[in-house]
Amino acid sequence: MLEEIMQMIKQHGQDAVVNNADVPNEHNEAVMNEAGSSVMSMLQNMVQNGQTSEVNNMLQDPNHPAVQQMQSNFADSIMQKFGLSSGAASNVASSLIPNVLQSVLGKFQGGGFNLSQITQSLSGAGGLGSIAAKFGLDKDGDGDVDLDDAKKMFGF
Repeated sequence: MLEEIMQMIKQHGQDAVVNNADVPNEHNEAVMNEAGSSVMSMLQNMVQNGQTSEVNNMLQDPNHPAVQQMQSNFADSIMQKFGLSSGAASNVASSLIPNVLQSVLGKFQGGGFNLSQITQSLSGAGGLGSIAAKFGLDKDGDGDVDLDDAKKMFGF
């Protein structure tokens, strides 16, 4: 599922990120990886908090609070990590995130994804820890993402 979502991000990221003069070319891939991390993190949080029924609502409503929070977190992250202006980061987030979620919804409706797949892939083994490791967040190489990784990330 992660690979499919990353493909959707790359597809929609062509216009929102790659062809966007406000995003320096050397950051294109990292910005799209950050989008993937934002989407997967929000989905996992919803599943782990027992909000599986809300996942469908979120996918269908671009104004859903979880979508708005995802866009805001993603925009804040790319402003901080890549020096994008607030306006540029907001534009990338508001273009990329809803389009990716619409594609995920299309996969649900077309039978390509189902809620049990998402629940299984996001909870327990193979959950956020392995996803975060794929995005390079396991800075100390111990197989999990924790406070030690954050310390290394920020030079503490």
